[in-house]
Amino acid sequence: MCCCTSVTLLVLDSKMQLVSGGRSLWIYTVIFTSLQLWGRLSTSSPTLPPPSLDIYLRSKDSVDLICEVPEGHHGVLFILYKFREKVDTRELQTGAEEVQFTVKVNEGDLGELFCCLYKDQGGRYSAFSPYLRLEHQKEAAPTRSTPSVPPPVLFVEPSTDLLPLPTLVLQQETDVWHLLCTGSPAYPGAVFSLYLADNELPVATHHAKVIHHQATFPVPVQDTPVVVYQCQYTVLLEKKWSNSERSRPLAVTTGVPPPSSSGVDWLLVLGSFSAVVLFLCSVALVVVVAHRKVKAAAEKKKKRQEAQFWTQVHEKDHVVDLTPRRSSFTPQEWASGDAETESRSPIWNSLSTFTTTIHPIH
Repeated sequence: MCCCTSVTLLVLDSKMQLVSGGRSLWIYTVIFTSLQLWGRLSTSSPTLPPPSLDIYLRSKDSVDLICEVPEGHHGVLFILYKFREKVDTRELQTGAEEVQFTVKVNEGDLGELFCCLYKDQGGRYSAFSPYLRLEHQKEAAPTRSTPSVPPPVLFVEPSTDLLPLPTLVLQQETDVWHLLCTGSPAYPGAVFSLYLADNELPVATHHAKVIHHQATFPVPVQDTPVVVYQCQYTVLLEKKWSNSERSRPLAVTTGVPPPSSSGVDWLLVLGSFSAVVLFLCSVALVVVVAHRKVKAAAEKKKKRQEAQFWTQVHEKDHVVDLTPRRSSFTPQEWASGDAETESRSPIWNSLSTFTTTIHPIH
């Protein structure tokens, strides 16, 4: 508004000078038309609302300033001035609502005035922000107000009055049986107690570690053959001790405790394995004995057949020729030597297996 008033006064003054000077009227008309056109152009693209400049953080030799645009606007170029001197510029690829400037200050810079402006994506500049004066400050702390955050609230689910029920089981570790009481993981470091059923006082108490939610009890020695146990855990909540309900009763037989439902009956497994091994050994023994008997019978049969064969061979090798021979010879035979040869030995082949008597041909 002040700018328009100044322009109007300037126009009027020029008009008076032109008229008084005897200048021609058309010069005044051109000047007045130009001023009207400039006014229309200036009103068609109004300036953006000014940003705000605040101190974000102050240190010994520097101060962080925040130049923040009004809500609903975004700037792509931010410029910081110290009075009328440009000291820093921030150019962004996308629009932002605020930009931080870090200014190095000395003792002599205190009391200086700073301001900033911004440009949007359409190329329009904003007006200058109000001046910010740097003053002495005792503590280097953020001046921007920090939004208050509600304090945290700690609560327990489920309620203190409804602690989860513990569980009691019988377990074995390295041939030693014990009772395991397990509470809720939400309450680690509780105090666990072991009870005999229908007894008010515990038979054993154990304080679990801070990160544990279970406790182990050795099986107490009892005179009765069957003993029923229960367990309970206690936690400290809001400076008050709260007790859980007792676990379901667990019956334990003295002597040889029954195996737990989740464990493996190694005695049964070992017995079954031994029975299978014994059966396989028995079958193998029977097979070996039967094989040896069959082999021995075959050997006997073979030897018997060989003995019978050689017996027959020997009997044939010693065949005696019982053919009747002549007891008298003719004088001609006695005279010849042939009769003597025939009377000494019959003709037979000593190398033949089956001996055949060869009779002389007369």
